[in-house]
Amino acid sequence: MKNIYLWLLISASSFVLIACDTEEKKLKYSAFLESIEVEAIPVILGTIPLKTVAPGSVVSDQKAQISSRLVGYIKNFDIKEGQNVKQGDLLFSIDSTDVRSGILHAESAYQQAKDALLDANLDYKRFKKLYEGESVSKQQFDKISLKFKLTKEQMIAAKTSLNQAKSQLKYANVTAPFDGVVVKKLASAGDLSAPGRPVLSLENKSSLSVKTQISHDLYAVIRVGDTATVILDGVDKPLMATIYATVSAADPKTRTHTIKLSLPKLSNVNSGAFARVVFTRGERQTMILPKSAILNRSGIEGVFVVENDLVYFNMVRLGEIIGDTIEIKSGVNLEDLVVVSNNESLLNGDKVVIADSSNKQ
Repeated sequence: MKNIYLWLLISASSFVLIACDTEEKKLKYSAFLESIEVEAIPVILGTIPLKTVAPGSVVSDQKAQISSRLVGYIKNFDIKEGQNVKQGDLLFSIDSTDVRSGILHAESAYQQAKDALLDANLDYKRFKKLYEGESVSKQQFDKISLKFKLTKEQMIAAKTSLNQAKSQLKYANVTAPFDGVVVKKLASAGDLSAPGRPVLSLENKSSLSVKTQISHDLYAVIRVGDTATVILDGVDKPLMATIYATVSAADPKTRTHTIKLSLPKLSNVNSGAFARVVFTRGERQTMILPKSAILNRSGIEGVFVVENDLVYFNMVRLGEIIGDTIEIKSGVNLEDLVVVSNNESLLNGDKVVIADSSNKQ
């Protein structure tokens, strides 16, 4: 047992001697390290905008479901989904056989009414002379006068019907009411068209806006004319949009309000695209650093913190970017001295000298 205790005592003494020797070597090594000149600044509090992000979608301000005013079979329906059309371009036609038949029938009725009016007019003139010569009674003359009046009204009605039948013919060809793109075909050639039954959907791509739902708290502080940032899929840069419409009545299910924001003309965005609308509501305080302080080492983002003229890599969690600065959510503390230049080649434990001594805390 005495031998064991003696061995443990010798081992412990050796470990202490080795540790002291290692620490002494580290101090001697750091003393001989070449100092790297860097710039460093303390972590400070800054203010960044307080933002609220709401999901939305791109919608067209000018859209229509096109249908025909006639009942008939659809033809000349060669237009394709996604095709751009100009105002007045032919979209489709309706078989006008029934319309032309109606015109012929109305023309026949009108001709008959004209002939009947001609006969009635001759009878009226003849009986008028007889009545003036007291050859017929007043009752007989009044009867002929009434017949002439009714025949004249029938002729006017027949002419009106003919004009209406002819006017229907212009609805056989359905044209685009505005410049736009065919979003969806809701029927096919040969289908029976009827008033109120959509045949295709048309939208104007040059008049787009963003529609989103926001909470009541946010709705209470925004106004028509305020601006917001819109981030669209497929668009490289955020866009500035202006609020032009708000709905005061809240959705009974979601308790949110609908608002619309105008967009500039975009060539590569279609209705239905996903959008993120960023509203700014005041400011908040947070730790900030220049973007030049942030390094990426093996996929880990961090900064070099100076302690006793040595630098150590601290992993950080980043937040929003504001100009040349970036928010630091965690990984450093206020007043920590962080290297902001000449930090690309630094390693843990490197000795540094601060170029601007006035920044050293």
